[in-house]
Amino acid sequence: MSLPVKPGKFGLRALLSGLGIRASFMLGLGAMTLFMLVVVFTSLATSAGLFKGVSSIIDDQLPATLASLRAARAMDRLAATGSSLIAVGSLAERQAAGQRVSSAQLELQQLLTELLRSIEDEAADEVIQLRNELQQNLTFLQQMADERIALIAAKQRARDRLLTNLQSFQQQLTYRVRILEGDSDVLRLLLNRPSPPMAQITALTAETSVLIPLSRFYAEIEAVGGRLLSASQDPTLSALALSEQVVSHSLELAATTLSRIPQDIAVELRQYFDQLRDQVGAEDGLLNLHRRELLLLIQGEQLNQNNQQIIARVDLATTALLNRELMAIDQAGEQLALNSRNSRTLLLAVSFLGIVGMAAYFYLHVLNHLIVRLDRLSQSMQKIVAGKYDIELPARGEDELGRLGNAVHQFHKVALQANQRESELQKLNKRLEQLSISDSLTGLANRRRFDEVLPAEWARAQRACQSMAVLMIDVDYFKPFNDRYGHQAGDECLKQIAGVLQGRITRPSDLAARYGGEEFSVVLAECNVEGAHVIAEQIRQGIEALHIKHEGSHVGVVTVSIGTAAMTPSSLSSAGELVRCADRALYKAKNAGRNRVTESTESPIT
Repeated sequence: MSLPVKPGKFGLRALLSGLGIRASFMLGLGAMTLFMLVVVFTSLATSAGLFKGVSSIIDDQLPATLASLRAARAMDRLAATGSSLIAVGSLAERQAAGQRVSSAQLELQQLLTELLRSIEDEAADEVIQLRNELQQNLTFLQQMADERIALIAAKQRARDRLLTNLQSFQQQLTYRVRILEGDSDVLRLLLNRPSPPMAQITALTAETSVLIPLSRFYAEIEAVGGRLLSASQDPTLSALALSEQVVSHSLELAATTLSRIPQDIAVELRQYFDQLRDQVGAEDGLLNLHRRELLLLIQGEQLNQNNQQIIARVDLATTALLNRELMAIDQAGEQLALNSRNSRTLLLAVSFLGIVGMAAYFYLHVLNHLIVRLDRLSQSMQKIVAGKYDIELPARGEDELGRLGNAVHQFHKVALQANQRESELQKLNKRLEQLSISDSLTGLANRRRFDEVLPAEWARAQRACQSMAVLMIDVDYFKPFNDRYGHQAGDECLKQIAGVLQGRITRPSDLAARYGGEEFSVVLAECNVEGAHVIAEQIRQGIEALHIKHEGSHVGVVTVSIGTAAMTPSSLSSAGELVRCADRALYKAKNAGRNRVTESTESPIT
């Protein structure tokens, strides 16, 4: 609960609430005059600041923006020189590409110097950093271009060595192959005679057969040389690797063929063949040199792509800088136009603001001091009427609103007491309702509760197509027990029997009730004939185990007879029929000698 504001407390609300009408008027007039003076001086200062800001943008920021754009274009031109470095194929091309790089670097350096004079922030530092990365990449590209020129020269030397080696093979093999071809022509002429000289043919064939691998070896060497020259022009590393496999395989075939050539000829060819094989696998061989050239091209393309990424970052930095400066210029122009319009209406606005400010002062004073308190009073009353008592109550006081606050406090007290009495009445009603459905002696549900639960469970079982059961229980020889031991003992006996039922019937969906006098009934949901018999037998045994003395019974203790009936509800049957079947089963149990459980043997109507 809130307390009223004491006069000794300081604060704006306390000060305003203590002011009279005259003082409030004078205070409002003084505050509005001060406000108008502040507005005038603020407008003048704002106008001066805007003019100064626009002048700064025109003199400083606009040249900086132009310088950043020129620097970005120079960076583009410098990055473009990297493509010419990748494709150089001669010393003259390398010198021309180097001159273009040097010229672009000099131009960029001049523009960056101009940019640094105009901009001294992180944007300029980022451009310088990107320039350094770009120049480092171009340095690598120049080194790679020099290495590529050297590789081209080395490839030419390796190519010359290969051609020399192939010429040596040609000198050694050409005339022998021609001899072999001439011997073949002679054999063909001898075989075409009417009477071929077989002895001469046989001798000539023997001489020729040893030279046949020589022709094959010559063809294989030609194939290796042609493949090597072709591989030196392969455009990709994968194609070069395939060419290497083919050359290696061709060399193995040639080596096999060489081993079949006569020894005297093979000795002369062996040195040239070894030279050829060394040229294939040597570090300065044609294939390895071409592989290094392809790797240089790949690295150059990667560096060129990196240069493009650097240029993209430069574009982003310059674009952000340009947008920032243009936005600042736009904002300054809009503010200047707004200030110009405001200046034309300033004199009229001051007078108007004076009148409106005075009215606003009194309106806000009334709103904050009176309306707010009234609103709190109204909300407190509404919450109390709605039954919400744990609320912050309005402040009390000696004025009109304070006296209303006192009334709200009193109303809150009365409503709280009424609510407490209503709560106690609800508890009593709930207790009465519980008593109306309970048996006062045993604490079990009474006949009324049984008649309410049975049809409800019947309807639920019918919807679920499930079986349910009813037990009808009667105390054997209970009237003689009352006559012999008295009604007080009879009541105690019924209480103990009810305790057995309460201990066995524990499911929320089941119900144990005192049906009337010494008769009890049990409703078992989701239960069939067998389950009902088991529960009934447990109840019978539990009551017999109480050992309540009964000399009027042939057993000597109090026992019960139980009739059970179970069925699945349908539209042609009813809950009353289920009870009647259980009741008839009970009478059968009593007629059969009591102290037993008998199941209904009647077929349900379906």
